[in-house]
Amino acid sequence: MKTTNFTPDESFKLIESVIQQAKNRFEENGAAFILWGIAVPLCCFGQAYLISLGKGSISWYPYMILPLISIISFIYYTKKKNQTRNPLALISSRLWLFTGINILIIAFGFNSYLLSNLTPIILLLLGIATAVAGSFIRSSLLLYCGLILNASAYVAFFIPWKHQPLFMGIIALLTFLIPGILLRIKHQKRDV
Repeated sequence: MKTTNFTPDESFKLIESVIQQAKNRFEENGAAFILWGIAVPLCCFGQAYLISLGKGSISWYPYMILPLISIISFIYYTKKKNQTRNPLALISSRLWLFTGINILIIAFGFNSYLLSNLTPIILLLLGIATAVAGSFIRSSLLLYCGLILNASAYVAFFIPWKHQPLFMGIIALLTFLIPGILLRIKHQKRDV
């Protein structure tokens, strides 16, 4: 195995390069945040609407599109060309993969056990993943979004079940769609 001795300055530059590559890959053009920032609120608002119609037993149907969107996202990011892999990008990808899998399992497998605690637990998982990802890539925007998601999880414990979908939809707009649009604007300015 070949080893290379780096000066402290070279080591720092290498670490900065890895972080910047991960940040560019993760933030990209905001497409993932925009996609999820539209899909999640639509599902949440759809559920809130069904609950308001007295159809609580089928109010979870709108969420059936999320596994499909997950598969589309997975295929898009695995087939994306010119994607450089580095340790932080790999960690970030796996963080979101495991978070998404756990959310799907909890939402579709344990919803009858969790009842009114389902939304807070999902928000908590999203908050942790977003804050950790933001910390990895040194993005204060994502870190703050993660903290907002995390705090909203604890607030959701005190919100009646029938109002939780509306609350989660609003939080998703604030922590996914708006940051996604900001990332998109930043990306377009960078490419000009």
